Amino acid sequence: MESNTARAGSRYPTQAHPFFSCAISRLFYVFLLVSLALMATVFTGTAANTTGQRSDDGPLSGKVILLDPGHQLGNSNPRFSQQMSQKKFNGTTVKGCNTTGTATNSGYPEATFNWKVARQLKRMLEEKGARVELTRNSNSREKWGPCVWDRAKQANRMGADAMISIHADGAPSKGRGFFVLAPGLVKGWTEDVVRPGRKLARAMIEGMTTAGAPPSNYISNQLMISTNTTGLNFSDVPTVTVELGNMRNASDARRMTSVTGQRKYATGLLSGLETYFAKR
Repeated sequence: MESNTARAGSRYPTQAHPFFSCAISRLFYVFLLVSLALMATVFTGTAANTTGQRSDDGPLSGKVILLDPGHQLGNSNPRFSQQMSQKKFNGTTVKGCNTTGTATNSGYPEATFNWKVARQLKRMLEEKGARVELTRNSNSREKWGPCVWDRAKQANRMGADAMISIHADGAPSKGRGFFVLAPGLVKGWTEDVVRPGRKLARAMIEGMTTAGAPPSNYISNQLMISTNTTGLNFSDVPTVTVELGNMRNASDARRMTSVTGQRKYATGLLSGLETYFAKR
């Protein structure tokens, strides 16, 4: 009996064999390393999501926007006189392909101003998560157009959530400040865009004013309803034309020709678009 008991005790020792102790230690060590690695991965991913993400969750995220820098330097180039002579009926009247635009008294072209503001605005919108296209990809005397009806058709093809046509006025010198043109009712042409166009226009006025853009002192409430603006009439998406200021006014001209001023105009337009999409 004593020998059987002794053998039974030897089969189930109270102390583990050194081999098994080593193996268990190794497994525990590996488990600990894997756990720490997983925790580090989760922490790093969370930190990246909270500190490295772009502003893609705001009102502009995912929006499709067409920016139309009005005119083109080459519209005045005699080489393109045939292209510029094209005309089309716009629902109320027959108008031409495009024009040269205005300029400051010192000769700074509206086309160049529109182009510089549009490019800055494009970058700002893209940083907010929007998809943005321009109606022209250059500012050159060796290029013309596109025609205003083709610019509107580009927005229609894109299914743009908004189209902003960027311009500057050439009014008498006492006039200053920005205003917005929205589509008026033209039967068979603009029924689908009048209401969204007015909403976009009011939002642009509100946002730009909040951002500090000087309001017009010669257009009542900064809003003009137009029934003969070709770009507005050919559009099937919410569209407005923004006259950012008067190039013949000395104060506006100084702002329009400076890098700081152009950036402020772009910031004002950005504020207007944010206001519009936040209310949709």
